[in-house]
Amino acid sequence: MASTRPQRALAIFSCALLLAAVAILTIRFETDIFRLFPTSQPALKLLLESIEWTGGAKEAYFLLEGNREALPQEARRFEERLRLARIDGRPAFTRITWRLFDEQQAAAFNDLVSYAVIRPDIFLKKDDVEKYALRFTAPQITTSLERLQSELAGPFGGQLSRLATSDPLHLRDLILPRLKGGSQALDLDPASPYFASRNGRMLIMIAEPARPVQEMEFSRRLVTVINDARKGSGVAISCAGAHISAVMDEAALKSNVLISVVSSLLVVLGIFYAAYRRLLPTLLIPLILACGVVLALGAAGLFVRSIHIISFAFTALITGIGTDYSIHLYDRFHTERAAGNDTETALRLAFLNTGHGIFTAAVTTALPFLALCISDVRALSELGLLVGLGVIFSLYTSLLFLPPLLTYMDRRFPIDYRPIPALGMRGVWRISQWRPGLITAASLLLTAGLWYAAGRVQFDGDLKNLQPRHSEAFLAQEKIERNLSIAPRHLLVAVEGREMDSVMTRMSAVDRLAAGLQQRGEIIAWSSLAGIINTPTDQNEVARRLKPLLAGTSADQLARQLERQGFASQEFRPFLDKIESITYGGVAGMAEVLDRLAASPLKGVVDRHLARDRNGYHALIYLHYRGDEFKQDSFLAELRTIDPTARVTGMDMVASQLGDTVRTSFIKAFLLGGSLVLLLLLVHFVELPSGVFYSLFPVAAATGCMLGILALCGMKLNYMNVMVLVTIMGMGSDFGLYIRFRVTALTAQEREQQYVQTARAAFLSALTTIAGFGSLALTDYGAMSSIGWATNFGVGFTTLFALLTLPAVMALFFRRTQSAIGDDNAG
Repeated sequence: MASTRPQRALAIFSCALLLAAVAILTIRFETDIFRLFPTSQPALKLLLESIEWTGGAKEAYFLLEGNREALPQEARRFEERLRLARIDGRPAFTRITWRLFDEQQAAAFNDLVSYAVIRPDIFLKKDDVEKYALRFTAPQITTSLERLQSELAGPFGGQLSRLATSDPLHLRDLILPRLKGGSQALDLDPASPYFASRNGRMLIMIAEPARPVQEMEFSRRLVTVINDARKGSGVAISCAGAHISAVMDEAALKSNVLISVVSSLLVVLGIFYAAYRRLLPTLLIPLILACGVVLALGAAGLFVRSIHIISFAFTALITGIGTDYSIHLYDRFHTERAAGNDTETALRLAFLNTGHGIFTAAVTTALPFLALCISDVRALSELGLLVGLGVIFSLYTSLLFLPPLLTYMDRRFPIDYRPIPALGMRGVWRISQWRPGLITAASLLLTAGLWYAAGRVQFDGDLKNLQPRHSEAFLAQEKIERNLSIAPRHLLVAVEGREMDSVMTRMSAVDRLAAGLQQRGEIIAWSSLAGIINTPTDQNEVARRLKPLLAGTSADQLARQLERQGFASQEFRPFLDKIESITYGGVAGMAEVLDRLAASPLKGVVDRHLARDRNGYHALIYLHYRGDEFKQDSFLAELRTIDPTARVTGMDMVASQLGDTVRTSFIKAFLLGGSLVLLLLLVHFVELPSGVFYSLFPVAAATGCMLGILALCGMKLNYMNVMVLVTIMGMGSDFGLYIRFRVTALTAQEREQQYVQTARAAFLSALTTIAGFGSLALTDYGAMSSIGWATNFGVGFTTLFALLTLPAVMALFFRRTQSAIGDDNAG
């Protein structure tokens, strides 16, 4: 059809392209890296839920770096510019904070203090009961009032007047540190009123954008607003957060993909043109690749509604694979024309003879990729679907466009076809025939050694290593974790239920377990609501212990001391009226306490540790630790004993569970794809069973060698580069198939000619694959870079074993066959 009715074929193909383009318009592209993986995994599911509950996915973080004295002033200016920022006429941010105590919240803060200091049973640690009672003794009252006089006489005395009347004895000193400690997820300078690092050279500002990260257009404009706001700042300002990461990672990914695709395409075109010196076939390659990608995306749109941007990025891999079929077809056509055959005969030999082989090769390449569609891991299933379909469509695009183009060229631009340079393949063939036994033994020894080293290859489950390593959001997050984090790692425990009191009681049991871990040095710190607010049992105990210690305290006595110090006692009447009821307030309901905290500047305490939805209450406990000193398995066993329904998450657990899922999914897909490839090879070589060995030996050998080199170089497998194993399965079987399918002549000279033609095409295919895949090694995107390096190693070894070792093996078998024939003749 392509040769005799090209116009009809092109019309049908154009309709298919149009339908594919329409289907692409219905696809939604996503950027959230967590959506690459199955959210049914317990650890990842809880992690995503906790981010949603606490608002972590809604916040933007700004890291200001510079001189300690200049930071507060620059932070005020930057905050003001952010508050004035508008998107569509509305404020870009709903909340901006960088201070522990905001002057605008003074009234709410005073209300909290006035309540907390006369309810020590709720907020006071049991260890501080004696210290609290000591504040009501005459010497301590005098000391507190003298301190109060000094504060009121200072420059900020006016702002402290209401706080002074609510708490003249500075009882808040025993309560606020506990509340502040619970509200902080970072290791901040306790002496600073700002969110500052302990060395004072870094200050973090937290803001909440007005709209969610899913609105990418808003996120893009938000980044523009942020860039405008930090222009002219006297300190360095970097930013992180979901909105910033989504936009900057998307920009970095697009840049990396564009550079990789353009550079690899130029290299592929350069290789093709340098080998064949024909312009029109060279220019056809971009058309073939573009059609393959468009048709693959359009067909994928029939099965999925959304595609992750990272999965889409890897359609660039089609650049490396999709050119193979054009190379093999044109190489055979050119060779036959140089041998003196006419155009029609050369086309028939290329498309009906070589075409048989490349059809099987394309399917054996596509099937392992398509087998990944059964994976529960979206990163693998989408990638397998897109690349598998892209391979198939690239094959058929080549089969459709090349015949009419080659016929047109020979009619319109006739040339004198000359033999194509062997590209060193003749020398490779002669080496393999000279010492076949030595080459075979050396190949087996190399394979065995690197397979042994492959046992040490490790799996990298850290999701952040998949991000662009030099993007601003990534580097800012690294600085925050390195300079402001309480500890490098943390574990989150969720205690959940319908009734708040029941949840609080169970949470207290987990708190006691965490306190024991801290005493043993397994964790650095922990925080929860039970560590901030006393449970009903603890409230009763604090009240019971305070009662005898405050028995002699009276409002009149304190009023007289206030008068002696020159204060008007009437101004302190709200505090004085509540002194004698300090130990008789009764057990406070959790709802009342939480409402008061939620209405104060310490609202973050509640938001960070307690969430409520239609399923009930979710109390969160954070455990911060450094490394192996925390016996996680032992902790989980104790936790199951205390509260079997509690859920746990942490990046280590997420990585472990995702790693198990990826391995399981990949093994299933690999076995399925391998079985299909084996079945197809058995059908293809039904009359020549040894062809199955020739097809699969490069796969097995190159796989082990690639893993061994990765281990020796200190590189690791990750969620993305494992797919290179699929590529090796497809390409390794392709190269071996080509060699066994074409090199079949009886005479040595004819076998050499057949080998040179086939090996040259296979070698060029390997170069184009390395140009398409391997160029990714130079990108800044961790996932893509790891695929590039793995491909360079894998395809390199595949080519070595297919083009050097297999001819040596063939020589050994041929000599044995010739020897057997000679013995028979002699007999």
